[in-house]
Amino acid sequence: MRALVVPSVAFLLVAAVMVEQARTPDPALAEAPAARLVELPGYTSVPVEVGEAELTVLPKDTRFDKRTYVDGMGRWFAVSLVVGGRSKSSIHRPELCLPAQGFQMAAPRTVDVGGVSWHLVTLARRDAPPLGFAYTFFNQTGFRTSSHVMRILCDVWDRSFHGRIDRWAMLTVNASTADDAVVTAFLAKLRKGVVP
Repeated sequence: MRALVVPSVAFLLVAAVMVEQARTPDPALAEAPAARLVELPGYTSVPVEVGEAELTVLPKDTRFDKRTYVDGMGRWFAVSLVVGGRSKSSIHRPELCLPAQGFQMAAPRTVDVGGVSWHLVTLARRDAPPLGFAYTFFNQTGFRTSSHVMRILCDVWDRSFHGRIDRWAMLTVNASTADDAVVTAFLAKLRKGVVP
């Protein structure tokens, strides 16, 4: 009997959300965050063209901003800002695409840098030094999280109960070093370099 309680409660909650979604009108698309990448003091940077695959695979209303920053020691940080549109498929967990690009992901951890939660992983490829990788999500209301699950729950809540499709932004950093101190120092400066 007890074994049926948890699945029954879960079913009732999911059913309640589905009924609520069916009763509400089509949600309105929120205005996108006005975020963009800018120059950072102490780094040289160049804008990066968006790849053909990104333009072809992701929905047409997805917005991109990409830039590579290089510090005085020659360490590079490839930064990508992706702002989603109406479709949920604009933004996804990097864990879905990085292994397809030949990376092994190791040592997942979450760090707080200047009040922003970042998910960090170490990327490895055969016969290559490890790379650092970090990502975070935020929406037009300023809600920030490094958790894909929290982002999805917030999105479902806003669609279901506020009649709003959030415009999520995913900010990713691919670093030439897996040294957490170097990566988090860059993330702290990047926080000030994403407008707004």
